[in-house]
Amino acid sequence: MSANKTKMTLTYTKKLMKHFKNPKFVKKMTNPDAVGEVGNIRCGDVMHLEIKVKNNKIEDIGFQTFGCLPLKEEVSIKEGNWVDVSSVNIGDNVLNSDGKKTKVVENYVRNYNDDLITITPFVSAFNKFSLTPEHPVLCVKRKWLKSARKSSNKCNWLRINEKELFSIKPDFIEAGKLDVSDYILFIPNQRIVDSAIFTEDIMKLIGYYLAEGYTSAKGNVVAFAFNKSETEYINEVKELLNKVIKKTAKERTRKNVTEVYICSKKLADFFIKNCGKYAQHKKLSDKILILPFEKQWKMIETYIKGDGNIYKRRLKDSSTYRITTASRNLAIQTQEILARGGVFTSIKKDNRNRDNHYIEGRKVSYNQHYEISFKLKKKNKFYHFNGKYILVPIKKIDQTNYNEKVYNFQVAGEPHSYLVKGFAVHNCPAAVASSDVVCKLAKGKTLKEAKKITKDDVIKELGGMPTIKIHCSVLGIQALNKAIENFEKKNGK
Repeated sequence: MSANKTKMTLTYTKKLMKHFKNPKFVKKMTNPDAVGEVGNIRCGDVMHLEIKVKNNKIEDIGFQTFGCLPLKEEVSIKEGNWVDVSSVNIGDNVLNSDGKKTKVVENYVRNYNDDLITITPFVSAFNKFSLTPEHPVLCVKRKWLKSARKSSNKCNWLRINEKELFSIKPDFIEAGKLDVSDYILFIPNQRIVDSAIFTEDIMKLIGYYLAEGYTSAKGNVVAFAFNKSETEYINEVKELLNKVIKKTAKERTRKNVTEVYICSKKLADFFIKNCGKYAQHKKLSDKILILPFEKQWKMIETYIKGDGNIYKRRLKDSSTYRITTASRNLAIQTQEILARGGVFTSIKKDNRNRDNHYIEGRKVSYNQHYEISFKLKKKNKFYHFNGKYILVPIKKIDQTNYNEKVYNFQVAGEPHSYLVKGFAVHNCPAAVASSDVVCKLAKGKTLKEAKKITKDDVIKELGGMPTIKIHCSVLGIQALNKAIENFEKKNGK
């Protein structure tokens, strides 16, 4: 293990990890005698503890505090791609709630059989995500706003004052305590690194390649296919190719399709490296994902020309931009790029056979596609961009039972958070282990004896704890004392 990796790793003892992976006292009681709830929701450490008392002794005790993700839930990594949480390993880069890369220093998995919360945001149901009820989510609750009012007599949607919304500092709230219409934070990658290689002309060509481009002749030819009537786009691609590689492109027309092609292994290699090949597997390189948005937008503009359209549902409506792609990765990356410019896009997955699908008069055939849609101007805003992140209201919250493995990991450095499908969440394993120990030490003791349990007792039982996590050992004790105080108050003591 390298010196750097040793330095950033949080060393949890085997005893601590045993209590985290297999906590004995995680449960919700029926009719507890008393309840204690404490914690710092901002750092993701929250404790709900219940006790049953008989003959002045703690007969039974249980707690709830951890947050985890189910199998197949996806985490935002590197420059904004998504991966299954089960594939996240120590040393991997994930994005945190500051939109910056941070390394995973610990990861955990355990069995879970309890409720699971699924949060569906407005605009894009594709971004819905699931997590345990105790998992903190960065948000602004609607009830914190004074300006909320009904949109109209026909709609219960509440309008708010954007200035007031931006003035409120977001906080981490447990998923189980969120409500429909609360704002959750979609946070795009904040890293910006320009490159002279990606000129405006190159970015325009990349947009056309994403939509209509492919390589052939064993990677020696780059070609673009258009409907023969799209002479404007055909001529623009030919001009761009001439500017970029100083060669004249050729064209040929077969039936309704005109192909623009040019022999250049260097250009073909460039496109494959930075954009991939084959419609379902096209994917942008990390270098493109961190370019200034102004350059990225040049690519989006030609991508729309090639694989999209602009329409208005009604004459007075603002324009809606749509892009269709067979690549799931490309749909996610396009959403990420547009979010950097303050636009939260809808992604819709369609599994219908598309043999009769047409884009701008061109027939397109594939079985699965993703439609990206967005507006640049909106009369009524469902989401709000403050220059750094996008506040997106919750459209729907579902609760189901889940009996399968759940995953949890720890990242290096503040703010100890990460993104699930672009939305900021937080959690901490140390609180689970220390709380489990508190319950173990308290069960069977008199109330007076239980009050004497200290953080040193907990740390000793765990075989030690990282210094920055010692505050977690206090949570269970505080919750226990709160529960005892609650019991004594109820019983007039």
